[in-house]
Amino acid sequence: MDLTIKLTIPDPPPPELVRSITDLIDRIGPGATIERDTEWTVERAVKLLRDTNARTALLIEAAVEGNGWVDGPAFREKYGENAMRGPSQSIRKALKRGTEQGHWSADIAHPLTATTPDKQGWSKTGGYYLDKGLVPVFREAIRVMRGTGELGP
Repeated sequence: MDLTIKLTIPDPPPPELVRSITDLIDRIGPGATIERDTEWTVERAVKLLRDTNARTALLIEAAVEGNGWVDGPAFREKYGENAMRGPSQSIRKALKRGTEQGHWSADIAHPLTATTPDKQGWSKTGGYYLDKGLVPVFREAIRVMRGTGELGP
């Protein structure tokens, strides 16, 4: 028999609840599994954008405007040679903080994927992909943040 229990727990979860669930899973044994919610939502995208710097938000905006693609050489030409330095690391750190704060699972995917190095510059990425399924999520997050004045027009 399969039994699925979906829980939405407060953020952060009460330690006694986490202990109780862990104890139950331990008693059930190897047949028990936990599926983590690793889906990007608009709320999560807003939290990520709020927890990164302006350069990173600019890169994600460019990916949304490019329908999931940011061309490295074109982005550097427009925003400066160092424009792509740091955003991926900034996102990684924000993802870690979000996990620690309970905003998402540690298994949530990094929203951007770097391509191979640009042939015109040693060790520079040729660009970034934003998963096509994430384009509408981040587009709406950017719209929300513009509405609150957190991002420029």
